[in-house]
Amino acid sequence: MATPTLKQQKTFAVIRIVGGFTAALVLGYSCVANVLAGQPVEGPVLLTGIMTLVALGYSAFYTRSLSRIAEAENSAKSTAQKP
Repeated sequence: MATPTLKQQKTFAVIRIVGGFTAALVLGYSCVANVLAGQPVEGPVLLTGIMTLVALGYSAFYTRSLSRIAEAENSAKSTAQKP
């Protein structure tokens, strides 16, 4: 199977970053709304908070991956420009 191009890798990383932040936003809102409504931070509310942190970690991982892809793209461009 062929490896994806750098542009495809960037696109996939950006989609995953946006998805992770969206999930974190929705889960975080749900957790905070439940706590402010008087629910104790245990059981499902606690798991929702943990999943919020997992979603932020997912986004952070792919943000780091996107940085590496950008560095590889810049080094490929600079190598191609040298005579």
